[in-house]
Amino acid sequence: MSELTLREIILEIIFVLVKPAVPENIGAAARAIKTMGFGRLRIVGSDQHRAKPASILAHGAREILEQAESFESLPQALEDIDLSVGTSAKSRLGRRYSYSANELSAQLEEKQQHVQRVAIVFGCEESGLSNEELDCCDMLSYVPIANSYPSLNLGQAVMIYAYSLTALTEPVKMDDTPVEQWSNLKHRSEDLLQRLAFTRDSKLYRWAMERLAVADSSDIKFLHLLLNRLTDRRSDKP
Repeated sequence: MSELTLREIILEIIFVLVKPAVPENIGAAARAIKTMGFGRLRIVGSDQHRAKPASILAHGAREILEQAESFESLPQALEDIDLSVGTSAKSRLGRRYSYSANELSAQLEEKQQHVQRVAIVFGCEESGLSNEELDCCDMLSYVPIANSYPSLNLGQAVMIYAYSLTALTEPVKMDDTPVEQWSNLKHRSEDLLQRLAFTRDSKLYRWAMERLAVADSSDIKFLHLLLNRLTDRRSDKP
């Protein structure tokens, strides 16, 4: 019996700020990212990270700002991302499931052998992520707060998520399963639903994609097997 091949995996987590308006918040976010062991920041629809106040607040983490990637839209920023998580203080899009920052860490840890690059997405200071922007994300997450205050400061929110996910900066050894398994499953499922005439705004489509985002390793393998069988049956038809 051959030995199981193991590989060392480090989950790449990228923090994405959508239309941030206050340079100081961006600088504080960069500092939080570096403090917790992360290094990648993407900015969507804003150039405020280049302002001097952002650099001042990012003291000790200015390279995070200097190396930040800029995008015109959120879909562009997520194009090479395997799994994206939208953060929101509100229940949006009629989704049934939303995960706290602490729960999110466990969800991502489960997927380490199936995804390589994860984005944590934050909205602008005034209104957060819009419904359309949240619709670009695979999962929703929130920070539980003790009172009715509407939301956290952007820098604070980034720090909470960076802290809760810091354990994922450590390399882990996994069996040699193709890392693209989850993203491939997502694309195959989207294709099947569209073939069955379920549009992106239909309840079943949204529900299926929402549940797929939290599928564990066993679920992912089973669903690939199921789709393979369905594909084989279609190809067998005259």
